[in-house]
Amino acid sequence: MSNSFVKHFWQLNRFAIVGLLATAVHLSIVRLYFFQMAHPSEYIANILGFAVAFLVSYFGHRHFTFAQKGSFFKFLAVSLFGFLINNLILVTLLQTAHVKGWIAVTISTLCVPIITFILSKFWVFK
Repeated sequence: MSNSFVKHFWQLNRFAIVGLLATAVHLSIVRLYFFQMAHPSEYIANILGFAVAFLVSYFGHRHFTFAQKGSFFKFLAVSLFGFLINNLILVTLLQTAHVKGWIAVTISTLCVPIITFILSKFWVFK
């Protein structure tokens, strides 16, 4: 095994750990919102979860995954792009599937990480 392969393998694993943590934060905020609100909105829940998870993700990737500063604004752009895709999936689920509530937000949130890894690795933290 080449040294480069091992380096990228562990970097991908660190990305997954931070991503899982950020996703857990995102979905915990969503779930908490659904428990607290009488008439919850999937869209508001998703925005709140995203906002908190964004900070976990940026600082986790900056200090743990890539161990370099990177551009906050590029990471914000990547995250917003991922969030756009997340919301397109969410809208599709809410309008065409029989999936609603926090389950719809969970599905849409889990569909985006590979895109954000590629953009983060080759654009934000290069």
